[in-house]
Formats: sequence, C-alpha cells, structure tokens
Amino acid sequence: MVQRIFLGAFLITFVNWTHAQQKEGTRLPGNQAFYAKLQTLIDAAKNNPRLAAADAKVKASEANERSQRSLEAPQVAMEFYQSPVSSFPNPFKNQMEYDYSIQQMIPFPGKLGAMAQSEQKRTDMLAADKQTEEQEITRNVKELYFDLYLKYRQLELNGQTQTLVRELVKIARTQYENGAGKQSDILRAQTELSTFVNDSIVLFQQIKSMEGMINALCNRPVTTDIGFVPEMSPAMKSYDLNALLFIAEKKRPELKSMVKGIEMQQAELIATQKEYLPDFMVRGMYKQMMQGSDDWSLMIGATVPIAPWSRGKISSSARRADENIRIAQSERENMINIISSEVNDALLKVESAKERLKLSRESVIPQAEQTLESALAAYRTGKQEFLTLIEIQRMLVMAKLDYHMAVMMLLDGQSRLERSVGISLEEIDKELERGN
Repeated sequence: MVQRIFLGAFLITFVNWTHAQQKEGTRLPGNQAFYAKLQTLIDAAKNNPRLAAADAKVKASEANERSQRSLEAPQVAMEFYQSPVSSFPNPFKNQMEYDYSIQQMIPFPGKLGAMAQSEQKRTDMLAADKQTEEQEITRNVKELYFDLYLKYRQLELNGQTQTLVRELVKIARTQYENGAGKQSDILRAQTELSTFVNDSIVLFQQIKSMEGMINALCNRPVTTDIGFVPEMSPAMKSYDLNALLFIAEKKRPELKSMVKGIEMQQAELIATQKEYLPDFMVRGMYKQMMQGSDDWSLMIGATVPIAPWSRGKISSSARRADENIRIAQSERENMINIISSEVNDALLKVESAKERLKLSRESVIPQAEQTLESALAAYRTGKQEFLTLIEIQRMLVMAKLDYHMAVMMLLDGQSRLERSVGISLEEIDKELERGN
C-alpha cells in the first residue's frame, strides 16, 4: 500500500508539472487554447489513410472520365492475299498481292459525351463521399478529445480532493489529540486518501490510452504526447430544429453524394438510350499488286442496334438504369428521414446538457460547497460525525464531476449537431444569418 501511495504521489506530481508547462507554453485563454489544440489535431487527422484512399478514388474516377471521351484504338492490318500453297510457310514467296488497311470504330455523335457525363457525376459523388469520410474522422477526433477533456478534469478534481482529504486528516488528528475525536476517523480519512491516489493512477493510464487512439486517427506514432487539455466554458447557443433540417438537406455530404448518384444514374440512362443509335466503322485499304497496277478501297459500315436479336439487350439495360434511378431516389428519401432523426437527437442532447450544466453551476455545486463548509465547522465543535463529513465531501466531488460531465456532453452534443447538419456551428450561424 505504501509503495502504491508513493507511486501515485509521483504520478500526480509529474502530471501537475506537465500541466503547468502546457499552460505556461500556450499563454492563451481557456477556450482559445482548448480549440487551438483541437484544430491542431483535426489538421493532423487529414493524414488519415482513409482520406488518402477516398482522394485516390476521386482521382481514379477523373481519369476514367477522360478515358470515356476517347475513341477506341484503330486497327492496323497487313494481309498476304492469294499466296500460293506451294510457298507455305513463307508469305513473301511468289506473293500475288499485299493488302494494307487501317480501321476505326466511331460512335454516333453524343455517345462518348453521355458516357463521360455519367463518369463526371460519379466523380462528384466520390468527392462528396470523401467529404463524408473527412467529417466522420473529424467527429471521431472530437469525441475522443472531449473524453480526454473530461479525464483531465477528473484528474484535476482528484488532486483537489486529495488536498481536501489531507486537510480532513489533519483536522481528525487534531480532534483526536484534543480528545474530541476518534482514531478511526484518522484511519478512515487515510483510507479515503489512498483510494483517490489509486484513482489518479487509473486516470493517468486512461489518458495515455485515449491519446493513443487520437494519434492512430492522425496517422502518427501512438506514443506522441498530446499534452494538457485546458478547462473551458462552452457556448450556450440555441437553434431552431426546422432551420437546422433545412440547412442539413442542403449541406449534408451524404445527401450531396446521393443527389450526384441520382444524376449519375440519369446520365447512364441517357447513355443507354443512345445505344439505339448506330456506331460507324471506317476502313481504308491499299492493295499492292505484284502483277498489274496498285489500287485502294474505302469501306464505311454501321451497326444495326434495332435488329430484333440485339434490341432486347439495349431495352433491358434501359429498364435497369430506370430502376436504378428509382432505387437511388428512394435511398435519398430514406437518408433524409435518418438525418432528420439525427439532427433532432443531437439538438435534444445539446439542450439537455445545457440545462444540466446550468443546474450544476448555479445550484448544485454552490449548495454542496456550503454544506461542506458547514459540516467542517460543526465537526470542529464536535457536533458532526466524521463519516457524515466524508459523505458530504464525496457529494461535492460528484457535483463537480457532474458539472464537467455536462460540459463534455454539451461539447459532444454540439459536435453531433455539426456532423448531423454537415457543417460547423460557425457555418450554421452564417447560414441562419443569410436566411434572416
């Protein structure tokens, strides 16, 4: 037990020193330092391999779009015509004629543009998917960062509580020496102190674990030190649900992706319908005669898509493209319903956290502090039991912890709101100002 107490005391000393260094290094107000560190982590998360993969998909689709606008490669041929059987296998022996030709397939005007238009919409869809991936990673970073914020507040509160419990130990020892207390009170206070020291060790381990998860999202070594997360006071803004839903329908990247997906399916339908138009084939040939004069020929051909044995393939493709449009439209409607639920849920969490934070700050914590002060005065005069004093001290710790939990929940709720709407709170405010 003694070794664990010394270890815990060392860790607390080390962490407190680190906190002091971080505060001295930033020299920024609480909220500014808090968001500055968060923005640094969000910028680092742009190196996440998932974003690199999403970006590669966009570039691959852009390259495919350019390829769709290009003609197929021409076919060049040389034919050994009317070769005597006796000359086999030498095609140049006693040859009667050499034919040189070049042949090119040319789609009906507009076909290549229609196919490229479909691929362009796919590129736009993948770009929106990349934005979705970026927002999801940012949301994950914020969620872990807010959890880290709470752990640091718990660690600070743990240190403050240890200081308070040490004072209780001194008071209990003084009361015992004066004959007004019990030795069991001293032992109980020392046991309480040991519990908090042990909790500080666990909190320190949890902080390092969370830092490792954040570093993994940022694609850097998991042991990279993130440093102290300062205390802050979150904004207490209120929003109208209908206004947020209107913004979300315009800004949510998943919906942008689905809109581009519908446009892609529509472009594919147009491209499929153009398959009813013929493609052309042009071939030029030069004939080199061993006997007689040379000559040339030109051949122009066309496909017949409306032939009974080929028309079914095109009509089936058109029906498939039409059904794909209906699928994409239905999925978009379903996504709008899901987003509406997410926005509503996030807004409810924000409002609930605001009320909880306000109650803790303005009522619960002041009352708990006054109760503890009164109980301490009563204990010094022998009018209060020590166990009651310990319980009141625990009540104050829980009240402060509930306040910091409310701050974390409000931050997390605001982050959920940003993710569900598809833009940051600052951008939401600008959209609302434009709307007014």
